[in-house]
Amino acid sequence: MINKEEIVYIGKATSNFSTSEKEDFIGVFNTVFNKNYTLDWFNWKYIDNIYGDSYIVLAYHKNKAVGIRAFWRNDIDGFKCFQPCDTAVLKEYRGLGIFTKMTLKALNNTKGAFIYNFPNENSRPGNIKLGWNINKYFYLKPVLNKRKLKDEYKYIEDKYLNWRFIKSPINEYSYCEIDGESYLLYRRKDNIYYVLGRFNSKYKNQFERADSPILFKYIDKKGFINNFLKNRATVVSFNNAADFGEDLDIPIFKADYF
Repeated sequence: MINKEEIVYIGKATSNFSTSEKEDFIGVFNTVFNKNYTLDWFNWKYIDNIYGDSYIVLAYHKNKAVGIRAFWRNDIDGFKCFQPCDTAVLKEYRGLGIFTKMTLKALNNTKGAFIYNFPNENSRPGNIKLGWNINKYFYLKPVLNKRKLKDEYKYIEDKYLNWRFIKSPINEYSYCEIDGESYLLYRRKDNIYYVLGRFNSKYKNQFERADSPILFKYIDKKGFINNFLKNRATVVSFNNAADFGEDLDIPIFKADYF
């Protein structure tokens, strides 16, 4: 029987993380998600972040890391924002309220920022229970008129493109060109790609070119076709004592899972 009173929670800005704490974080993440990520991944995402410090909570039981909760710094339109992601609790420690305690500790230490998240079906109810609001729904739709993409997708700034996509140690991105515009793509399977955004064409050689891709886009309006497509993204948000945020337009390329 695990005594939940023995679980210790440590939260801090990522620039203050020791190497052993980074390794504890990666260890829990890799165990839960069956990954093989390294310090290079952690340092890229959390130390070299162009916006500054993220905030991470680690849960320990008898000096063993058993839970992680990251609030990843990912600003929008110049406003200070965090995106919860990379959250995991070891199987034998679930059901002890660790997720909730880590979340509340992170929220308490990121006041004044806007918090937004792209939760999956499993974690969304927990967010709603803690007072988060559904910001918008994204629905998948096949791209039938490629020329309309320019007006439908936000431009990915060069600095963000370089850090978030080009320098990513798990770079899995492609591109296509339409009427002289370059579009960043995420390969779903076979020759099916999701469009993430437009970017400066001078960086196109940093990505693999997709030949004759079948494109899908995320839109915030549900259509008839979405009754048959189950891939839906939900954006939930929490205004953590910030004096902005309610009208922020959160683009799909900000989602952690792409």
